[in-house]
Amino acid sequence: MTDFEFSYVANLDKESCLRIKKFIERHEWLGKMPTRPTHRFVATYKGKVAGVVIMATPNSFSNLLGPENRHFEKLISRGACISWSPKNLASSLIMFGIRWMAKNTEFRFFTAYSDTEAKELGTIYQACNFTYLGQNSGARCEYFDPDNAEKGIFSDRQFRKTSQIKKYAKLLDIPWEHSWSGRDKVYWDKVPTEIIQRIKDYAKNHRLKCIKKKLHPKHKYIYILGANSKETKQLKQIFEKINPELVSLPYPKIRGPQEIVHKSTANTAANICTPKENILTELPNNGRPQGQRVDTKNSQNQFLTIKEAAIIMRVSEWTVYSIIKSDSTFPFLNIGSKKKFVIDHSRLKDWLDDRASERSFND
Repeated sequence: MTDFEFSYVANLDKESCLRIKKFIERHEWLGKMPTRPTHRFVATYKGKVAGVVIMATPNSFSNLLGPENRHFEKLISRGACISWSPKNLASSLIMFGIRWMAKNTEFRFFTAYSDTEAKELGTIYQACNFTYLGQNSGARCEYFDPDNAEKGIFSDRQFRKTSQIKKYAKLLDIPWEHSWSGRDKVYWDKVPTEIIQRIKDYAKNHRLKCIKKKLHPKHKYIYILGANSKETKQLKQIFEKINPELVSLPYPKIRGPQEIVHKSTANTAANICTPKENILTELPNNGRPQGQRVDTKNSQNQFLTIKEAAIIMRVSEWTVYSIIKSDSTFPFLNIGSKKKFVIDHSRLKDWLDDRASERSFND
């Protein structure tokens, strides 16, 4: 690792932040930046970006170290390495970022997720000796608006965001008063009752128009590090006292979404979800197009529909829409005002070959 330089990138360094954003969009599984990034770390080789770690504010803070310490949490939200990077660059960069945070900020415990939909186990976090917290985390569903394909995939929080509420009001020709909202909050007690009902009805109809997809729970990990060994020991003791059932959970070894078995329902904290053993010996059917084949060798069509491309790629149509939104290199065309997407058949194989050489952090 002596040939690589690790560094923290400040928010004020707009040029470097833009490079990191483009790197994540090109090389990371989700293909987009997190909603609330706060700290960025980069590994470079002769001036070229080889790896990136982004930490962000969690969507909801956990009480893993008690409610009095919840504001010391930081989420490892994004991470990726270039295909030619050495095998252990990812783990080295993550630990560099954690140590830098413990030394220069107030944050003391770092959480991370691995997406079972992407066949991730969190092997990087396992290599860094994170503590495994089980597979019972993350959103339970996500949405896609066919009338607004550029928006991409979003969570149910989108329907409640202040900016979205204001958009609903505008579509309903309701003048929004400044006193009705703050920076990121709607003061519903100041909004007239009849207007509240109109907005909520509109939001409900919008939700029903969107395509809803259920999500499998994600793996979750935690790493605790204080400013010194004494503080680290104290924080770990607090974690073990509050969460005795999480102290020695075995690392997951089976990839992909698994059938979940609840070990206990008597105690909320002990309600750990673990995957029922189900070794993947063949391609899973869940979410995959079935019962149809596309002749990729003899097809004369230059362009494919979303459904045909999904069959060739062996993914769901939902995933193809997600790629169109997140990856500017994907060979698609929009041939209509209503977002009629088609895929360039001749360029699709080259894109797949190129993507196969990339490696995600959480693999």
